[in-house]
Amino acid sequence: MMEFELFCFALGMVLLYVLISKRKKGNGKALVGPKGQPILGSILEIDDENMHFKFSEYAEQYGEIYQVKLLFDTFIVLNSERVIRKCFGGDKYKHVFNDRSELFYGRHFACNSKALGFVVDGTGRFHRTARKHVMQALHAYGSGLRDLENNVMTELSNLHTRIEDGNIFECVSLIFQSISNVLSLMLIGEPVLDDEKEKNMFLDEIQVEDFFLNSYVNFIMSVLPFVRYIPGRYKQEFLKAKAVNAKIVKKYFHDVKRSFVRGKVRGIVDVFLEEQNQQKEAGEEVFFTDDTIIAQVIDIIDGGITTTWSVLSNTMLILLNHPQYQRLLQNEFDREIGRQRLPTFKDRSNCSFFKAFELEVHRYITVVPLMLPHKCKEDVEFEGYDIAMNSTVIGNSWYIHHNKEIWGDPWTFRPERFLDSHGNVLPYEHILRKNLIPFGNGLRQCPGESFAKTRYFLYVSNLLQRWCFEFPEEMHVSCDPRVSENFDISVVIRPKPFYCHAKRRI
Repeated sequence: MMEFELFCFALGMVLLYVLISKRKKGNGKALVGPKGQPILGSILEIDDENMHFKFSEYAEQYGEIYQVKLLFDTFIVLNSERVIRKCFGGDKYKHVFNDRSELFYGRHFACNSKALGFVVDGTGRFHRTARKHVMQALHAYGSGLRDLENNVMTELSNLHTRIEDGNIFECVSLIFQSISNVLSLMLIGEPVLDDEKEKNMFLDEIQVEDFFLNSYVNFIMSVLPFVRYIPGRYKQEFLKAKAVNAKIVKKYFHDVKRSFVRGKVRGIVDVFLEEQNQQKEAGEEVFFTDDTIIAQVIDIIDGGITTTWSVLSNTMLILLNHPQYQRLLQNEFDREIGRQRLPTFKDRSNCSFFKAFELEVHRYITVVPLMLPHKCKEDVEFEGYDIAMNSTVIGNSWYIHHNKEIWGDPWTFRPERFLDSHGNVLPYEHILRKNLIPFGNGLRQCPGESFAKTRYFLYVSNLLQRWCFEFPEEMHVSCDPRVSENFDISVVIRPKPFYCHAKRRI
């Protein structure tokens, strides 16, 4: 495949001279980084599965900020929470570094980058408005309110039936189907139908996202967009993605709009349609056009399934490898909730060990190892270095979450690190809490954080309230994230399929 990509690059060499121009030198120092090869840069060292490992190797050598050349694109990689917060969240630089590099996926599958996660102008009116409305919609269904709890608890009841006492089941696919049902209920008030085509629709969509949002694949498709027309892997994936996207849009927008009734809200799509109608009636500029709604729906599906599915799958793999933490969590749930009633999100505030466990899951197997790429809007001096306009800027969460200087034993799963001597969760200003940034930072920070925490607590507490989990005999799988053959690695990291044995608690 590498030979094909380089061949395509050779065909586009003329673009190199058009896109590269000499820039005036600033007053800062030049960034260091791997030298790579002439023109090619370091692309021969990097592929779609090892990018976070390679970027962390470079961080060990070049420090908290360096640059790496990939063909004629320059990546600025940030390797400490300090520079990430200063770059993406600080007032001085937020107007410079919070644009999004135009992603191939956003342009072709999210209505020309209208989805919140792909809006190019990170400080503009469109991004601010979309973020406000998406957060309001997710808040209504994602902060422990009755609608989400009812949806999750209904689905968890079905999940318990599917698990069954004593049965061996494949964990990753079971969690995926369950999360898909919750998200569908949230969007349109209906679960995914028990039909193979419909059950596979979300899975196909996530596979599309995993492929095209991988930093390496996005780079190839953005630099060499014509490869989607040339027979081979990229054309096949592009055509598959277009077909999947059309199915999603039909079911989760066009069919919903046809049956929409004012004042009767079945889910988030109806919330957006209600807003659209109110804007029309008020004679205002209609922000929620059909394309804008479709884009947010795609974004919610991608973000709402991908990360929670991955975190829950990672959690189950960790619990099977560390049964002592199953017992500690169960003891806390028994003490704070009991076994006579179902958990609610309000119970989370009383479960300190659970919160520490959740933080350690995010750290140990960092679901999004490299933050989605930002774009430098102008030539700027940052941290004493000259950063060129249009450079791609990436936060290296993987390295920060596994930096030995911070964590001491980064490859040991140890939730207790986030608890003080009294068993309370460390405060936000503690160095360990500050260095945990699984949801990003600044204007581009994930808007669904509270929504994700709600579902995560309800799933983990409900499952462990009823079951104990273990590997079937001779089917053990390591949860060490350095054992890359056990994980599917793309824009996110989650386990490859593994099997689990459930025993009802006595």
